[in-house]
Amino acid sequence: MPSSAELYPVVLLWLQALGVSGHPTARAALGQLVTALLVGQSLRSTALMRALLSPKPVPARQRYKRVARAWTRRWLSSAWLTPSLVRAALALVGPDPAGRPTAGLTHLALDSVRCGPWEIFTLGVAWHGRVLVVGWEVLAYPWPKGRFTPAVCALIERVAAAWPSDRSAHLVADRAFPSRPLFGALQRAGWGWTVRLRATLPVTVAGQARTVREHLAHAALAGWTAVAAGYGRGSGALAGTLVIGRGLEVIPAHQAGPASLARRAARPARRRQHLATKHPRQRPDASAQTDAWVALFSTHPAWLAATTSDGRRWATEGSYRDGQGGWDGQHGWDLEPTVARLTDPATVGGVVGLWALGTLLQSWVGDQVGQPAAPPVVRAVRQEWTTTGRLSVWARGRLALTEPSGRLRAWLPTTLAAGARRVALPTPTSLATAASAGRAAPSTQAA
Repeated sequence: MPSSAELYPVVLLWLQALGVSGHPTARAALGQLVTALLVGQSLRSTALMRALLSPKPVPARQRYKRVARAWTRRWLSSAWLTPSLVRAALALVGPDPAGRPTAGLTHLALDSVRCGPWEIFTLGVAWHGRVLVVGWEVLAYPWPKGRFTPAVCALIERVAAAWPSDRSAHLVADRAFPSRPLFGALQRAGWGWTVRLRATLPVTVAGQARTVREHLAHAALAGWTAVAAGYGRGSGALAGTLVIGRGLEVIPAHQAGPASLARRAARPARRRQHLATKHPRQRPDASAQTDAWVALFSTHPAWLAATTSDGRRWATEGSYRDGQGGWDGQHGWDLEPTVARLTDPATVGGVVGLWALGTLLQSWVGDQVGQPAAPPVVRAVRQEWTTTGRLSVWARGRLALTEPSGRLRAWLPTTLAAGARRVALPTPTSLATAASAGRAAPSTQAA
């Protein structure tokens, strides 16, 4: 397991490549905080302050103050970090390869997670069954009236402003998000989308506006159907494709045992109980009849591409689990208990910013650990972690950073430095911009 002193130089390389902060002192302070997260593997102030790098012994109280000051710095806000995180994510994550229904697209997953009195909305690039968070918004919960949709649209607009025009993006989201302002923001961004619909929303098909529930009553019981449709009613309905189906329930072999099947069967009852406690004064709805169905509103013209894109939405759930309790409830980064005690939304946003930066670096390490061409020592260590090989990219990164034998001690800094160089490489868009700028004005630097 590398120490803070060993990781700090390569973390600093990442921050320099990202261009997070131009001031050396600010970059050094942020580098120490990110290093402390990777070493301590927790967002709690206690873990961060103990792992903070310091040239001389510093009392715990002073370390706590350093961590508390860091949450208020602007370089951990979404407004500051989003352009850098977008560029880094696109340098690491390529578009879907040719031959797939979604070839050429990069998927962005929109979702939210509740942590105590806060609702955190995130937008992240899907990668290896997880997401690299590139933007976020924080709202108090219960949501202030009229703030939900504007916050989501502001998040999309912030990420879209940093998104390169030559990279096709496709947003996926759950049924809590569809609205006219949301689709309007996506149209202005030039993004495609696949969004789940609630049963009560109106959709116009063949000139007739009906709710999704009414469309379900006439849908085929087997397979998927895709028809040209409009979101909303009347002449202002937004054009797209309505995809309806039930699909086939495919249970992985490792979840086909009696205990797993019993938990799967009990899940609908737990959901109904959760809804009853969440809205105690609301009478039971008809969700039991519609839960088996999936209704999507998509820019994809075919059902196969739409359902393939919708499958990328689940990547956010895994990343939320990593940020909170981890794969077993004990090896996560403690996001919820860390922000639940905070009282300022900007401070919560700072914690999320550190989570996003740390996830970026740790996921890169996990990606490199899982490469078939990894060095023999890395492959040997990886085989010791699990009998099945079912580890997320984030979990592989954590196990590599905390590997106790020291066999990865020399490999980790080299790998992180290689990731920093990859992130620092100019994208085709930035090259074109630089070329046009060079044609417009003579260069002031020597070649």
